[in-house]
Amino acid sequence: MPHPNTVFEITSRTVHGRFLLKPSREVNEVILGIIGRAQQLYPTIDIYVFVFLSNHFEILGSAPDFGVISAFIGYVKSNIARELGKIYEWKEKFWGRRFRSIAVLDDTALLGRVRYILEHGCKENLVAKPGDWPGVQCVSALTRGESLIGWWYDRTTAYQAAREGKELPLSEFAQQYEVRLSPLPCWAELPAEEQQARYQAMVEEIEDETRERMKSEGIRPLGVMRILAQDPHRHPESPKRSPAPACHASSRAVREWFRRGYRKFAEAYRRASERFLSGELTVEFPEHCFPPPLPYRRGPAFAPG
Repeated sequence: MPHPNTVFEITSRTVHGRFLLKPSREVNEVILGIIGRAQQLYPTIDIYVFVFLSNHFEILGSAPDFGVISAFIGYVKSNIARELGKIYEWKEKFWGRRFRSIAVLDDTALLGRVRYILEHGCKENLVAKPGDWPGVQCVSALTRGESLIGWWYDRTTAYQAAREGKELPLSEFAQQYEVRLSPLPCWAELPAEEQQARYQAMVEEIEDETRERMKSEGIRPLGVMRILAQDPHRHPESPKRSPAPACHASSRAVREWFRRGYRKFAEAYRRASERFLSGELTVEFPEHCFPPPLPYRRGPAFAPG
């Protein structure tokens, strides 16, 4: 991890890219409730921007160390899999693989990733405007300060009540949570109204470019009705796959700094793993990693070699 509170772009996709995150009012409320609950459990997490499409999500967030991010995302993913698996009657594996995280290392790159996430729905030709996406997104919260509120269901207490013979509706075990968005680090000193105005300008620029692109290409967006009518068990015939960069940075020098540091970290981890597997159980792994059978190892940031 380059330094505490580094911003990461976090992505996770459903198994085979199936539309298991397909939006609906119930699904949206469940996802927001889970995120809000996770924020209460991991209060040092900061979320800046996020979006949930039908088969993957994108979150820009940070925390004092990566162990917090891993625990937060693990909680969100496991609870979404459980709750949406019930809604969409999906009993198999829900997520395709572990989440992907990419460090965002400077303000220019950060604003670029904010715009990239806000473009979701438009760049896939699903909707004409970012705010039209019917799933979980934060355009109205960023541009107008609207609240993002959902419901979390205490399944453990509900199960215990059922075992005691109490026939109560699930709503009796529901708790409302609000998702808290943090100001971007590079905008943290700006008044809230100025932050909203900058987000609004970014959204309007995306809308203008999307309109011009669709006009020039002679295409129309899929539209909300067809999005909501999708079969959640279906998946795209040719899911988009692209190699992930090592980091997001606006200069080659910063990218090289990151690569040097990561190579140094990876080599230290490899050597420690080899010694551990050979029977040296007291070997020290590098800081900011997950040793195979051990908890996350915290420590100061790594430095480039």
